[in-house]
Amino acid sequence: MKALKPLATIAVAALLSACSSMGSVNPTSLYSQLGGKEAVGKLSSNLLSSATTDPRLSSLLGKMDVGAATPKLNDQLCAALGGGCKAAFSPEQLSSAAKKLNPSQASALQDVFNSSLGKSGVSSALQGPMKEALGSQLNGIVGSLL
Repeated sequence: MKALKPLATIAVAALLSACSSMGSVNPTSLYSQLGGKEAVGKLSSNLLSSATTDPRLSSLLGKMDVGAATPKLNDQLCAALGGGCKAAFSPEQLSSAAKKLNPSQASALQDVFNSSLGKSGVSSALQGPMKEALGSQLNGIVGSLL
């Protein structure tokens, strides 16, 4: 019986470590600092509604189904910000989809994103880290939603 205790201890430790890496939210992540699910949802909603009505992006996003796109954007932002969600799109998909935006659309999207941070109530202290974390992925994320 004593010989089984070390094996049982190892098995329990392995299970616990596997569970802790699945869907866990780091309390110091941008996701947590932002305010979690509700805040990411607000940012996603503001970003998509602003982007689809921006005249510089209307030819690209004017016919987007915002209702269908929002949950995917929520998951992608959650994953990118350390929220423990499963990303809706792979890095390869993001890279390929980024090519759907021309340089002026990419610039407009950055403007809309920056504005959406403020509209969503993201503190000025978090806006820089948010831009750094998501800026390079933004074109691919929105391109993947098309």
